[in-house]
Amino acid sequence: MSTDTPQAESEVSIESRLSAAFAAEETESPEAAPVEAAPEASEEPTTEVETEEVPEDVFEFEADDGTTLKLPAAVEKAVLRQRDYTQKTMQLAELQKQAHDRLQYAEAREQLSAAVMEDVTQLRSIESQLKQYQDADWPALYEANPGQALRFQQVMRDLEKQITQKQHEINAKVQHVQQATQKHNQFQWEAAEKGARQMIGEISAADNAAMLRTVESLGITPKEFKERFADPRIIAAVHKAAKWDSLQAGKSKAVQTANQAPPVVKPGASKGPSVAAEQKYRDTRAKFSKTGSVQDAAKLFLLRGI
Repeated sequence: MSTDTPQAESEVSIESRLSAAFAAEETESPEAAPVEAAPEASEEPTTEVETEEVPEDVFEFEADDGTTLKLPAAVEKAVLRQRDYTQKTMQLAELQKQAHDRLQYAEAREQLSAAVMEDVTQLRSIESQLKQYQDADWPALYEANPGQALRFQQVMRDLEKQITQKQHEINAKVQHVQQATQKHNQFQWEAAEKGARQMIGEISAADNAAMLRTVESLGITPKEFKERFADPRIIAAVHKAAKWDSLQAGKSKAVQTANQAPPVVKPGASKGPSVAAEQKYRDTRAKFSKTGSVQDAAKLFLLRGI
């Protein structure tokens, strides 16, 4: 009895321990998986992505206000296309402004010219009437009818006043036309300069001097160029021509400098390896013709291909 009782207790205690251990493992494993392991696995990829992220290639873009922006390289072509479209749109807008100003100026000039011509016609008619009175035989008029002669003199004075007034009116309108022309030319040139800068960029003082030389070489004065060729496309063409002239002038100076420089190699006959080998072959052949030895013959055969 005494031996059976402890054995039963030991067996029961072992089973209870095993069941308790299995129960502890089952309760610990489900809690550790969803609560602790999952968050750690979700946080690690985010830190890796942040540390391994490589900055995308960028390119610098100058905005309209002069500031430089750094944009992704992927949008470079789209931005350049948009800038090119915007630039061409601005150029077209400037050309349209110039065309509109030319149209307005032409209409105003036509109206003023017509008014001036009408005044000139009236002036010529008044002058013709005055001339008739001036060519009259005034002594005979005074002798025949002094009262009528006095009335004719008053008419002459009125005609002279009309002529003076009409001349003032014509001069004022002509001056107005001149002022409008000057203002028109100034507007046209400023618009042409602005459009040219949009096409070719900033124009330096050296560029201006080169363009002036190119224009004057064609026999065109600066005043004439501004009045007749106020077009950004013509200015751009002259700018390109001036660049070409400067390039050609630089080439001619470079050629002249090269011609004046001392030669590096003196002119004369070449004395390279081929000439030396040919001379050696001739010497060996002459020696063989004198000696007739087998050794000289062998050397001659070896040198024959050279």
